[in-house]
Amino acid sequence: MTLHVDATALFAPWELHIGSWVELQAAINELTGMYASDAFVWRGQSDASWGLHSSLSRTIATSVGRFPTEAELVAAEKRLLRRARIDWRLDGIPALQLFAQMQHVGVPTRLLDVSFNPLIAAWFAVARDGKTDDQDARLLVFSDKNRPVQLNSQWNANRPRWHFLDSDHARRYVNWGTGLGRKIWRPPALHGRISAQNAAFLLDGVPIDSPDGYSLGRDTRSWTAAQLREVTSIPMRFAHAREGRLPTENAPVFTYRIARSAKDEIRDQLERRFGYRFATVYADIEGLAEYVRRWPAEALLSD
Repeated sequence: MTLHVDATALFAPWELHIGSWVELQAAINELTGMYASDAFVWRGQSDASWGLHSSLSRTIATSVGRFPTEAELVAAEKRLLRRARIDWRLDGIPALQLFAQMQHVGVPTRLLDVSFNPLIAAWFAVARDGKTDDQDARLLVFSDKNRPVQLNSQWNANRPRWHFLDSDHARRYVNWGTGLGRKIWRPPALHGRISAQNAAFLLDGVPIDSPDGYSLGRDTRSWTAAQLREVTSIPMRFAHAREGRLPTENAPVFTYRIARSAKDEIRDQLERRFGYRFATVYADIEGLAEYVRRWPAEALLSD
């Protein structure tokens, strides 16, 4: 079973539209110039209607027919760690680093891939896909106002830090799953792809109920946690990219919609002018295997 919920209602009130390579450059320059003292991570998605779900959330939803709560996601993680450490004997690796290695080889985790490089994220949004080439794409931009994850005794343990939060009350107390405590982790260069993509991971809990709901602004409705879980596995609190200042109480999210008619032009500029293409973004032997799998005639029968 495949679940696809159109997330347009979540994004539309906040999105700015990009219709060309020039407009993409202008949008990046405007955002980073307006908030020059703030750091951002970027994520590109080739279909603007997609929500933002981790691979673990999607895998569970495919099996049970709905997206999981935080408690259900934690239970799945515990089973996954137990299998990895007992059956596969991966028992000497801290949980967060083990999740990162799993993510690299396609094991579902809660980690969400992002990049510190907006052009890398843009490439993911407009890259050839076959299934979404005729769809608008999306850029999501997350401000980094919280302290980044450091692999210290709190974050580099065998048991993930969030597994100690055994109730929504405990999670709410530390803003895990409320949209106010999102973490960004720049992992060690465990493999070449992390460096090639200037990669990082988003870490947060599944949306949980908060006293005021998830009020995303005066021009859109308030969302309950259950409604939000249908379109995203982490809470997102948006801001307009032209507001001129970041809200001090949270780390907001910005979003841009890239017109399908602009995909070819933007991809050409990124690949021909800047060198961001499949071989440089997926700069490892697994990337070569994936390239041959996707486009065998191009890889094997043409120069």
